[in-house]
Amino acid sequence: MAVTANRQVNISTGQSTWGSTGSVVRKLHGVTQQSGQIVEKGQIVKALGWLGPSPISAEVSQTAEVSFEGICVYEDMPTILNGFFTGISASTSTDSTAAGYNYPYTAPVSSTQVFYHYTMEFGTTGAAYRANGVVFNDLTVKGEAGDLWNYVVGAVAKNIVASTSGLSTTPADRAVNVVRMADTTLAVDAFSTGTMGTTSVSATLINFELAYKTGRHVKTFAGSVFPGDFGEAAHEPTLKLTAEFFSSAKAYVDELLGTGGVAVKRQIRVGAT
Repeated sequence: MAVTANRQVNISTGQSTWGSTGSVVRKLHGVTQQSGQIVEKGQIVKALGWLGPSPISAEVSQTAEVSFEGICVYEDMPTILNGFFTGISASTSTDSTAAGYNYPYTAPVSSTQVFYHYTMEFGTTGAAYRANGVVFNDLTVKGEAGDLWNYVVGAVAKNIVASTSGLSTTPADRAVNVVRMADTTLAVDAFSTGTMGTTSVSATLINFELAYKTGRHVKTFAGSVFPGDFGEAAHEPTLKLTAEFFSSAKAYVDELLGTGGVAVKRQIRVGAT
């Protein structure tokens, strides 16, 4: 009988020095798929007198791409969101209830944010790899009624290296709580005068998909085949909703049809507790 490898995805705390190797301290739960890809560029130098491919070549650059996806769990989502927005720790978040914390993330508008970057390990004993300088650059969170929330994270990294000793540590398992659509609410409020999350719309939301792209990328400079820094571009968020059509939904559609070219703005919150 074939043996299935016991794969893990481990992650460090947020790092201040990009590209350095950090100690992984947390095992991400709910991960269903992960991949790490080495992106190498080489140049072949023409060899005069050869009829076949030239044997002369050189590596000119090497970077890495990382992706992972899974089921959203409340305990691990702050780690993921800290990689997109200004990082918030449990000690500095708002303790809203005895059951947990409130992490008030704010998307950047006019300037960049100091977000976390990570060291990530993935694989199993005897077949483990480490990605250094992992920068999250796109996130998709989605859910459908009768199911759980799911996420997909794409990232760039400075490099991927083999871990000859296997996983450098084995973070402890933890009790986690999944994010269910059964616990999800939809709220729609006026853009200019309302407070987000005030006007709940029940028995309406069927599914949603939130995509957030940052345009982050690595930068390679003279002196090394590996990138020496990273940058980012304008962020591009997109929210798609499928809702039940009833009287309130008709009012939204009628408003869109009757604006005469004026944009209709709303604050929309999809939340789970």
